[in-house]
This record gives sequence, structure tokens and C-alpha cells, in this order.
Amino acid sequence: MRISRPRQTLLPICLFCAVVGLSVSKLAAQNTANKATPASVSAAGTTVSREQFIAEAEKMADVQLAQLANKPPNIDWLSGVMWVGYVDLAHSSSKSDYANAIVQLGEKVQWTPQLRPKAPYHADTLCIGQAFLDAYTMKNDPVRLTPTQSRVDAVCDYIEKSETDNISNVKTNQLTWWWCDALFMAPSIHARLSVITQNPKYIDAMDKEWWKTTDLLYDKDEHLYYRDKSFLSMQTKNGKKIFWSRGNGWVFAGLARMLTYMPQNYPSRDRYVKLFQSMAAKLASLQQADGTWRPSLLDPEEFPDPETSGTGLYCFAYAWGMKNGLLDRATYLPVTTKAWAALLAARRPDGLLGYVEGVASRPKAVSADGTQTYATGIFLMAACELSQLAPLSIPSPPQLTIPPEESPEAAAK
Repeated sequence: MRISRPRQTLLPICLFCAVVGLSVSKLAAQNTANKATPASVSAAGTTVSREQFIAEAEKMADVQLAQLANKPPNIDWLSGVMWVGYVDLAHSSSKSDYANAIVQLGEKVQWTPQLRPKAPYHADTLCIGQAFLDAYTMKNDPVRLTPTQSRVDAVCDYIEKSETDNISNVKTNQLTWWWCDALFMAPSIHARLSVITQNPKYIDAMDKEWWKTTDLLYDKDEHLYYRDKSFLSMQTKNGKKIFWSRGNGWVFAGLARMLTYMPQNYPSRDRYVKLFQSMAAKLASLQQADGTWRPSLLDPEEFPDPETSGTGLYCFAYAWGMKNGLLDRATYLPVTTKAWAALLAARRPDGLLGYVEGVASRPKAVSADGTQTYATGIFLMAACELSQLAPLSIPSPPQLTIPPEESPEAAAK
């Protein structure tokens, strides 16, 4: 089985990474069928080409960049996730705008991730490093690599020290990544740094921390992750366990992005693959009729609202799993195309993604016009990954609705 990723031609070839299984995607050779207008994507049962998926991504990406023009650069986790989507689009689009935007951002911030003085190892601050590492592989300029690498060096040292000294056991049960979101923000950076530097210390530290986090937060019966340990015994008003949709999306998509750079013969790789497949099966059983997932996975009635950030993360990860032979296409393609149809239906008049749960740490109500920069990145990730499975038949878009009594405005009253 080979794990492919577009245009990774500049990664160093070495004994460590020879087994990674990355292969160059021949995007120009894929799906060169008739290039139709983006509008045709939403027609009932329409067969969608690779070019159409990318066109949809470009439309949203261009709107988002226009909205961010002339604003100070932002590299917090919200923007970090957005830029991850632009990384994927830069490898999929024939336009140079997206790669150029990443470089311009990096130069403005000296290619340096955020630092929280009171939480210097916080995974959220590293998310932007996914974009910076990709930019490094385009030019092999140490200026683009060193700040992120130095930050991850410190995280690795801290993880190793916590293994031997138990220095973090008071507040986090010896966890650096104590919340499930972290499993998207940082692990793929560790894995890719090991490929780039030929040094396994980064992926080894990631491996230690991933399974510590999983041992605490993963429910082996439900095959889902709690957001953090405060939810282990918490229940919804209907008496159900609380599993946050976007939180599990972070993990599911984080597995896909990390496995892209994990060597095929890495000792615990099979364990990650089984985890990915178990989550895939469980999440498919929780998809709603409109193609989305509700904010509270096991209690969809708590907030019976379509929610697109979790849906988009699932859409991306399912497509990645099928592309790389880890998920059965006959089983999961209908789940994935329904999710994509829902994402298209959720777009706002301005072209950005709606029905996005705001910044949160648990399930909450959603509004139809709710959007965030991270949602743009998630949409781009999903579109680019689906383009590599094209041509695909996309079902007609659902009618997304939010019960008036469940809207955020009603809840506030």
C-alpha cells in the first residue's frame, strides 16, 4: 500500500523516509475529462470532474483571501487550520496565488509560530507549522524550517522529560496534548519533520504522546474521543455521553495527515490504521439524513443543527482513506459524497462556508450564517482530497435547516 500526497518531490530521500510510501501524484494526468462550470457540481446526480472540485475550492479560497487582504497576519490555530487548506490547494490548483500567499505570510512573521509564554508547548501554536514545513519543501530554505523545528525540538524534549520526571502530572495527567484537538494541530508536523530531517526523534515523541492521549480520551466501546478528561463522566441533558463532532473530526483528519508521513514499517503504524478504520465505521453510522453530523454525536437531538466543520473534516478523512486503500470505497463513498453535497448546500451568499459551529470546546448550537476561517481550510482540504477520487457522482444538495427553538439566538434567551 502506498500513501500518496501531491507534489512532495522535494522531500529528502533517505533511509528513514525511503519506506514512507509517499508517491508523486500526477495531477495533470488525472481526470482530464470535460471541464465544466463550478455550478454544475450541485446538480442532482451530476458527475463531477477533478477540475470542478478544484474550481469550487478556488472560489472559496479567493473570497477568503480577499476578506483577509490588508489585515495584519494571523497565525493562531484558527488561521493555522485555514492555511493547511491552502497548502492542499496550492498542490492541486494550477494557480500560483495560494503558494504565494503562504510564502507572503511566512515572510511577514519570519516563519515563526506563535509562542504562549505560559504554555510554550501548546499544540495550537504549532498548527501553522504545517504550512511552513510545506513551504520549506518547495525551496529547501532553512529560514523557512528552523523556527518550527526549534519549537518542535522543545516539545520533544518536554515529552521525553515528562516520561522520566512526571513533571506535568498535576494538571494534565502527564499529558502535553491533553485535549483531542491537539491530535490535528501537531502530530503531522512531528511526522513530517522526521521525513525532512531524517531524524526519528520527532515521530517517536509524537507516538508516545498520541497513545497517552488516546489511553485517556478514547472510548473503546464507542470508538470516539472525548474532548478532554472533564467530559469522561459528563452526560447530555438526555443522558448520553458527550462526544463533540468537531473534536472527533480533528482526530480523524489528524490521523490522515499524520499517516501521510509515517513510514510504512513504523512499529505502531498498524495500530493507527486500525484506530482510523474503527473511527470511520462508527462515524459513518452517525451521519444524519442531510449528510452532516450534529454537534453532539451520540445525542443529535441536543443540538439538532447541521454542522459543517466536523462534517468537512470527516469528508476529507474519508476521501483520504479511500484514496490510500485504507477504507472500502463501496462502503464509504456514499457517506463522503453526501457530506460533500451538504457542504455545498451550506455555503453562504458571500461564498464562505456556513453552518459552522463557532470557537468552542464542546457541542453548541449552530447558526446558518456562522462561519470561521478554519472552516475555509476544512472545505479546501475536503475539495482537494475528493478531486483525487474524481470523477464522482454527487447527490443533489440537501435542504439544511435549523429548528428556530435551537438557534443560538433562541438559546441566548
